[in-house]
Amino acid sequence: MSSRAGIRPGNTDGAIPAAATTESTRRKRPLSAERLEALAALAGINRLELTIEKLVLGGDGLARWRGMPVFVPRAAPGDVVEVRITERRPSYARAEIEEVKTPGPLRREAPCPYYERCGGCQLQHIEDAAQLGLKAAAAMETLRRLGGIDPAQLAACRFEEPVSERAWGYRLRAQVHVDASAEESFGVGFRRRRSHDLVLVDRCAVLAPALENELRGLSSLLGDAAAASRTPPSRLSLATAGLERDSPVVAAPPVDGLPGGELEIDLFGKRLSYDARCFFQAHGGLLESLLLSAVGPFEGEAAVELYAGVGFFTVGLADRYRSVTAVEAESVAARYARNNLRRNGLRHCRVDRSAVESWIDRRRGGPGLEAGLDRVLVDPPRAGLSRKVRSALLSAAPRRLTYVSCDPATLARDLGDLTRDFDLESISFFDVFPQTAHLETVAQLQRRR
Repeated sequence: MSSRAGIRPGNTDGAIPAAATTESTRRKRPLSAERLEALAALAGINRLELTIEKLVLGGDGLARWRGMPVFVPRAAPGDVVEVRITERRPSYARAEIEEVKTPGPLRREAPCPYYERCGGCQLQHIEDAAQLGLKAAAAMETLRRLGGIDPAQLAACRFEEPVSERAWGYRLRAQVHVDASAEESFGVGFRRRRSHDLVLVDRCAVLAPALENELRGLSSLLGDAAAASRTPPSRLSLATAGLERDSPVVAAPPVDGLPGGELEIDLFGKRLSYDARCFFQAHGGLLESLLLSAVGPFEGEAAVELYAGVGFFTVGLADRYRSVTAVEAESVAARYARNNLRRNGLRHCRVDRSAVESWIDRRRGGPGLEAGLDRVLVDPPRAGLSRKVRSALLSAAPRRLTYVSCDPATLARDLGDLTRDFDLESISFFDVFPQTAHLETVAQLQRRR
């Protein structure tokens, strides 16, 4: 899976900032006279007082000034804020908070001392219990307004109760950057919000306890490596196998005192291995819930999983289908997927190491999706499914299609195409990244009869 990037606002009405919209789409609707007047007035204004209406996809607060949407990071619904305009566009503006005049009912002091500078989290200023509901509401609005999904399908779709677990100390993997600008001194940290600059940290409360423990001593380990004439890496991936304080931790690349190697986790009696280089579901408390939701009670003869990673969903599909083909492009992940199938005795499953776009393309020698498969499960990166993959799914018309998404905007776009031939049965939201704007979604679809 690819890295997960942020989302910028850009739709014409301002309700849902989404990366899936294009410039041509945004320009189809001409600007009203009122909007043109607002644009002209805003050109001479640097500061505004605004009331935040709600949170939108990506975690920004939405306010309106003379009908124009203004997106404000680190805002909470009900806040009255004085803001500084940082960006003006024909369809929206962006602003930064200068002062919270009146805090909304969900606002709190962020628990993390690095929050105002660090770009890792977006929602620590909002009470834990409110975050998932706000994210789910923004995702549902995105599905309704962005993808062109038939409103009747959405009305008939079953929206499951959103699923959450622990809000802190949950994250099984992280990538930290190393600052070696000072001689014989090494700092580690995360990127500053909207910047490539580093915020040096010695703690991170969303990390699993074992990872946070290692973070505290990481600067010393890197300094020791440099003293021994070993060049420290500029970036370090860390992973652990559990939420206990003594869970093993591995690194990629390995450094003295923090080895590489693989981790093993038990998932419903199956052993699943991976290392710090691999994508793996991040929330240690939601692994089983997410697997159960995606695999579901369905069964049949043949299933295909696209973007399979190390086989997280593959081992669940293996219990319900006589044959399973998992497709994964990344070589390390594909190797782990094969090993995971072998060590669990899943001889009726196989892994094809291939880019999904190549694998589905018969004209270029790929095996392609067979028509009438019982099941296809897709878990794409944040960019979602390419047009070629969406077309292949529509042509193959499997009986059941499961879409696991880490971005509601690209999910909405893709479902807009797929629901031409598939009925949308259910949608489940998972708070896989508490304190951030990210939300995992599982959509179950069935081929229309």
